Amino acid sequence: MIEFLWSLRRASCLGSRAAISRCALCSHQKRPPPIGELLVRGKHSQSKSKQRSQSSNKWLERQRKDPYVGMAQDQGLPSRSSFKLQEINELHYPNLLAKLEEKRKGNGSNHPYPRALIQPGALILDLGAAPGGWSLYASTQLKFDLGGAVVSVDLLSLDETLHARNSDITTRIRANLQSNFHFIQGDFTMNQTRERIMEAFTNVSNNTQNNYCTGKESCAIGRRPNLVLSDMAANFTGDSDTDAIRTLDLCERALAFAVGGSCFDRSYSAKEGQGVLEDGGVFLCKFFSCGKENEADLMDASRRAFGSVHVLKPKASRKESSEMYLLALGHKYAR
Repeated sequence: MIEFLWSLRRASCLGSRAAISRCALCSHQKRPPPIGELLVRGKHSQSKSKQRSQSSNKWLERQRKDPYVGMAQDQGLPSRSSFKLQEINELHYPNLLAKLEEKRKGNGSNHPYPRALIQPGALILDLGAAPGGWSLYASTQLKFDLGGAVVSVDLLSLDETLHARNSDITTRIRANLQSNFHFIQGDFTMNQTRERIMEAFTNVSNNTQNNYCTGKESCAIGRRPNLVLSDMAANFTGDSDTDAIRTLDLCERALAFAVGGSCFDRSYSAKEGQGVLEDGGVFLCKFFSCGKENEADLMDASRRAFGSVHVLKPKASRKESSEMYLLALGHKYAR
């Protein structure tokens, strides 16, 4: 069982964000709401205020004109987010890998990075997975007979937010991965949900042993995810700095779950990591740009736990959006 230290870390660090400085994309200075008020999904929830109605109308107009929204509808995808992960996997990562490999040769490193972000036999943990776009795309890149598996977690079911015309996303993922797909409905920051996640890893390991690792018992023991994904966003309040800080907090929680909450301490040692991520594993998480001073904790913690840390902006992400993606490679290879 994991020793999850996030609550202790947050209790000691909340004061550092008591006063949020204004960033280039924020219109107000406002302290974020208490952590207990965070809500992971439903960022386009309705409101009776005129300001929120105007914002909703603008969002609907952007949706209508967005080519990625149209492609998602044509392909029966639950959202446009699938194209962001696809772009990171098929374009950004190969280009980044080429640069890293060249650098690795120059410094004599013995720890190469994975040949693909989503390897065919990988075990993937998708946090905040609903409505299922990332899990669905990942399942198309994995091979069931090579041990490829996905464990998805969210407060909502994968199909709960879909329109009637959409296909059953859970069924489509299972068609690709069969028994190597597990969905857990719950809050990953809660002990009960974390226990269910660990149980799912055990089940995936057993499936791997039965379908791929016959005669190689060691490959099924203690199997951990090679890739932890998070495309979570907090419920939008209409205040950009508050929304950014809340989503940043979710990203930090996902990182703590992946590599251990102690990564936020300066004394962190890679050998002491208490998270679920496999050695050499990868972490990919969405956040909204809100100033280096607010993002410093996340970036510093990522650099302590990983050998290489990058910030990406896929073309599928709207230009006017402050949405960014943190890609951290080489867990525990940093030292």
